[in-house]
Amino acid sequence: MSRGRTPPVKDTYSTHDVAKICCVTPTTVIRWIEDGLIPAFKTVGGHRRVRREDLEKVCRDRGIPFNVPTGTEVGRILVVDDEPVVLELVSDVVKELNHKFEVEVAKDAFDAGRLVATFRPQLIFLDLMMPGVDGFEVCTRLKKDAATTNTEVIAITGYYTEANMERIINAGAVACLKKPLDVLEVRGRVIEAFKLKDEEVQQAAKQKGATKVLVVTQNADFRTKVRDELTQAKPAVEVLTAQTGADATLVAKTAPPHHVIVSLTVPDLESSKVISKLASSEHKPQIIAVHDEPTDEIRSAARDAGARMCLPTAMVSGTIRELLGV
Repeated sequence: MSRGRTPPVKDTYSTHDVAKICCVTPTTVIRWIEDGLIPAFKTVGGHRRVRREDLEKVCRDRGIPFNVPTGTEVGRILVVDDEPVVLELVSDVVKELNHKFEVEVAKDAFDAGRLVATFRPQLIFLDLMMPGVDGFEVCTRLKKDAATTNTEVIAITGYYTEANMERIINAGAVACLKKPLDVLEVRGRVIEAFKLKDEEVQQAAKQKGATKVLVVTQNADFRTKVRDELTQAKPAVEVLTAQTGADATLVAKTAPPHHVIVSLTVPDLESSKVISKLASSEHKPQIIAVHDEPTDEIRSAARDAGARMCLPTAMVSGTIRELLGV
């Protein structure tokens, strides 16, 4: 095949294809279909399909360029928030998903307006109250503008009240999340918006039956909680433990883990560069670092060493199976 060749135009398109063409999320496409805005039919397997001629007509009527998806498109997420930890959390979450994403951040109203126009996000995480930005007004404007009316908006706030939630939902947001953000909730919202559940299930299924999790910590209580939670997984998960960086390296060599939960308070962790060694090993396990009170500096150092994310220890307890997909 010659380079630069345009992919053939198909006779029918999936909701994911339509989402890529129209620069919205698959969830939005499904709403369009259910509301009768786009004619569609279902396959024998129950999957929605849109005929090419129907989609071309909708695009013409609504002034949407009909750009055939190439298969290399990435999901685009904009985070309107001035807290670095929020961007870091969203970025860490999407890195773990079986889909490519680009994440941009707007720290004020000017950046938000510029990136909405140039980046054309499919999903926006919008802080309701930050300097110079009225999240309620921003959401209202997005929904009134024909170019962004179908962009999915998820509000986030540190001042959560039932009144604020009702107000932002009425303005057009699909949800309102409380700060500090919950990793699993953000993950679930992204999966739902981009309809990635089937892919995530398939990915987890590949790991089942042979999953090894290495827990590196001297905190006996945390180790017990993680072990107890993982023993409930089906098929069973093999839990390996180590209390020092040296032991972790040795265990990983003899029984290469799929996942590593490593406490950043292990005494010899930094000097032995354990995270770097594990991350660069042949099996390249997914590494989650934990710390009782992680600062931006601690999070950054952990990621630079090779951890996929760095979370508060309390946040990991009770959610480890969901985080690992086991």
